[in-house]
Amino acid sequence: MKQINVKETMHEMLLRQMGANVVCFLGKQCFVKFNINGYEVSYAYNINAKEKYFLQRVKPYPMIAGVFEDLRDVVNMIQIDVEQFKNVIESGKFEKFLELNKKILDTARNLEDLFLYYIVDEEVFDEISKEIEKVREKIHECAAPEKRVYFKKDPETL
Repeated sequence: MKQINVKETMHEMLLRQMGANVVCFLGKQCFVKFNINGYEVSYAYNINAKEKYFLQRVKPYPMIAGVFEDLRDVVNMIQIDVEQFKNVIESGKFEKFLELNKKILDTARNLEDLFLYYIVDEEVFDEISKEIEKVREKIHECAAPEKRVYFKKDPETL
């Protein structure tokens, strides 16, 4: 146990030397896993520095689910999310959804690499922004009220 503490202290020191403000506390981190028709849907949550519950979906793709006041809200969010995944898995379109999602996540990483590693011309910002806006418009077009299938919670971004 002391070896772990020494390693943690060394890492904290290195981060502080880099200019970070490091806050460490003993706490609880939980991993939650479901098997839905052969697909893993998993979550991780912990108590953050503001003593709130930070929840994120880990699989089938990473997504921040939110910050919550208490565990009941965390459980409720997971329950809704699992119900929604059951619906999309049973729809027969889950694989296509995962493929699109992976492309979007990969593209976000490509974009980050582009701007962190290369000098990018100003017009590239505008071009990429226009293409992203086209995709967003298409998503909003497809979110027609008559096609909605889940009603226990409203969409957060549409």
